[in-house]
Amino acid sequence: MTHTLHRVKTRSGQTDDYVVLIMPARGINNQNSVEIFKKYLDLMAQFDPVNMGAIGCGNFATHTLEEIKANLKPEVPMVHGVFDTRDKLIEVMKALKEADYGYSVVVSGLVDDVDCCAKAAGINRHSVDISLGIWGNVDKLPETQILEITTMCGHAMISAGLVTKMVEDIKAGRRTAKDAANELSKPCACGIFNPHKAERLLLELAEKL
Repeated sequence: MTHTLHRVKTRSGQTDDYVVLIMPARGINNQNSVEIFKKYLDLMAQFDPVNMGAIGCGNFATHTLEEIKANLKPEVPMVHGVFDTRDKLIEVMKALKEADYGYSVVVSGLVDDVDCCAKAAGINRHSVDISLGIWGNVDKLPETQILEITTMCGHAMISAGLVTKMVEDIKAGRRTAKDAANELSKPCACGIFNPHKAERLLLELAEKL
């Protein structure tokens, strides 16, 4: 199970959100994790990720890649990269397979879409985790486009109210959609928020106001 799994997604034809999560097995192969994580981050950085980061190390909205790497510590459990096109994902998957640094790699996205990318990269998937969606009383949930933004932070650090404020600022001309997406990226502690997708969704929401 992974905190990247529960992103609300719509099948709108948009294929602009893929999260790569890299994690060792604690107590088995994490003894030199800081240096190996740096290798993984450097590898993913070659393929123009829209965000990268790790818990306690920052993300692209708040830190440079070198700062994120400098903040790595032995207790950091995993690192992440976010990509906004199929082509980027396929190429990074090929590179990860070839590098074979030994850690577990999980890619989050729509199952059939990610599976096609894996096959194009010459990878047969090991397993699949599937989110069963949101259960219970959902009447008070925000609309789907807002949920698509808030659930891009797997630890629920981005509120629907903040998203609404950003949309209002865009509509009033106080912020650009890019600035608003960057602001929403900042609370996401582990760097899995996708500012590229957020910018698109914020513009769509602003047009509806």
